[in-house]
Amino acid sequence: MKNELKVQQESTRRLTTFYMAALTSIAIFALIGQILVQVSLTQQSSDARVINLAGRQRFLSLRITMAASGLIIPSDPVSRDARISELRTTLDTFVNERHGLIYGDPTLGLPGHNSQSVLQMFNTMQPHFDAITGAAKDMLSRIEMDSAASVKTSTSTLATYVDTILAHEEDFVTTMNLTVAQYQHEAEERVTYLRTIEVLLCALTLIVLFLEGLFVFRPAVNRIKKSTTELVGAEKQLVQRADELERKNNDLELAFNEALAAHRKVMPHARVLSYGHYQVQGSQGNYFTVSLREMQGGNVRLECECLMYRRNLICSHSLAAATLHSALVRQRGPMPFNRPREITG
Repeated sequence: MKNELKVQQESTRRLTTFYMAALTSIAIFALIGQILVQVSLTQQSSDARVINLAGRQRFLSLRITMAASGLIIPSDPVSRDARISELRTTLDTFVNERHGLIYGDPTLGLPGHNSQSVLQMFNTMQPHFDAITGAAKDMLSRIEMDSAASVKTSTSTLATYVDTILAHEEDFVTTMNLTVAQYQHEAEERVTYLRTIEVLLCALTLIVLFLEGLFVFRPAVNRIKKSTTELVGAEKQLVQRADELERKNNDLELAFNEALAAHRKVMPHARVLSYGHYQVQGSQGNYFTVSLREMQGGNVRLECECLMYRRNLICSHSLAAATLHSALVRQRGPMPFNRPREITG
């Protein structure tokens, strides 16, 4: 019994351990999955910002080209001062955003974490970038210097700077297109990687749930079924035993009633004369007197006047009187002696 109880306790402890381990694993997988989702959302937001500003570099380079070209076109509807202001503003934005793409800039939301492929592309376009920005800066410096001298810079002088910008603008845009494509490709790879991890976590969660069902819930259900079966069997046994006990009680009661009836048939008739004095009918119909007598030592006994009693100190009359006297004592209480005494036939 003790060994069986010990085995059950060990089994329960093992199931509890498996269950807690499974729940802990599922919680860890869910937490990791949530962390990956948050990281993925943050990374996608950062990637979108980087790709947007990288693509904006192409637009800014074209805008620098258009602003510089507008300064040498006489029929340009935009005023000269507006073109100069546009060129200066666009150039500053162009330089700042490129610096942020390479080295990072919190104000622009740029992390500056570039792969070797992206850095190689930036290095490839660096000469074109330097040529475009250098020509634009020199152009603005020449205009400011001539303006300070109250001299308008000639178109031929400005055309030299514009030619330099145009010569490098196409190569810059082409390389920048490749850089944007590389940014996009790396962002998609990160998303794919995170999706793969999420699928793996989902698969691991399903495996843990399957193992939990196999090694925790299934044994628990089997144990419940076994316990239920044992309880039903025990209940049936109790019902059977109760029925058997009831049957035996009925048999005993019947046997007792039969024995009592038989005893009453053979028991001689007795009557009470007074407390401690009785008459019992003999086999011939005559009555023998039986009296209660106190003996030496404090005991009492019922003495009969018949010959059988005088010979053997016991007879059927004294036994019948003893039975009647016992019943009378139970009804009336203690005997009228100093203490309860043993009654002998």
